[in-house]
Amino acid sequence: MTECKEHIRLAVKNLSVEIRTGGKDCKVLNQISFTAKPGEIIGLVGESGCGKSMTSLAIMGLLPSGACVSEGEIQMEGKDLLSLSEAELCSVRGGEVAMIFQEPMSALNPLIPVGKQIEECYRLHHKAVSAIQTREITLDMMRTVGLSRVESLYHEFPHQLSGGMKQRIVIAMALINRPRLIIADEPTTALDVTIQAQILELLKKMNVEYGCTVLFISHDLGVIRTVCDQIVVMYAGRIVEQGKTEEVLKTPGHPYTRGLLSSIAGAKNKGEELYSIPGYVEPLEKREENRCPFVKRCERAQEVCHITCPDMKEIQGRKVRCFYEGDGRSE
Repeated sequence: MTECKEHIRLAVKNLSVEIRTGGKDCKVLNQISFTAKPGEIIGLVGESGCGKSMTSLAIMGLLPSGACVSEGEIQMEGKDLLSLSEAELCSVRGGEVAMIFQEPMSALNPLIPVGKQIEECYRLHHKAVSAIQTREITLDMMRTVGLSRVESLYHEFPHQLSGGMKQRIVIAMALINRPRLIIADEPTTALDVTIQAQILELLKKMNVEYGCTVLFISHDLGVIRTVCDQIVVMYAGRIVEQGKTEEVLKTPGHPYTRGLLSSIAGAKNKGEELYSIPGYVEPLEKREENRCPFVKRCERAQEVCHITCPDMKEIQGRKVRCFYEGDGRSE
């Protein structure tokens, strides 16, 4: 058991992804590195445009047209995903690695009953299993994710279901083959608070029962704190801080992480105007590799920050990309 816990399930090493925009090749991901163990939930957090979803698409081998991996490795239990052919990737997707998309309505086919869609995910990877067995496995999975009256629900179409039910169907599709890695791309964003809490509890339950690794993508630090063991904070295509979730959120070492935390409403700032990080995430064509990606928004930027991009350095058990703030202090 101890050996399993120490085993690395997913290893992303120095991953860079380029996309052509404005007449030049720009790095949408720049030297991304992190690992995840079996049973671990890793949170990828950051503003829109920081590279969270692009990281997940690179892992799935689903990069958009015009984007390509320019360097780095993505290994799933020692298997190099970047070296696989499209046919080999198709056997990995949905089987070993599955994805829960942000908007269930766009992830589901409106013309096919939801039970059939779950069933199809299973049959793609278990062609020898009979139709009767496949249907029973599908109904069992629908019950597992908390759906009721599954025999009749099996025949219903997506538009007949509530948002929470649709999201459970999408989760059932991801879990039906017991994947070892699940990528959840902001799976609760479109849901109300009550349903969001139910879905988060379901994901944590499945994580424990199935022992799968979860890469949980979100811009919501409150959600990340609730479900994730480790956190990876991204900004402008780079990782700026990573470590144990509670430690990073309690004593953030990077000014960007601090800014995100300061912008959250809570008891400490009740009645006060919420903090807002000045400026905005630079578009791809304006990003420069020879300076800190956060320098134009950082209130404590120094001269060195404008001419050199800091390396990731280890500070008190976590990693921080900062010359000045990477000391784990909280102020």
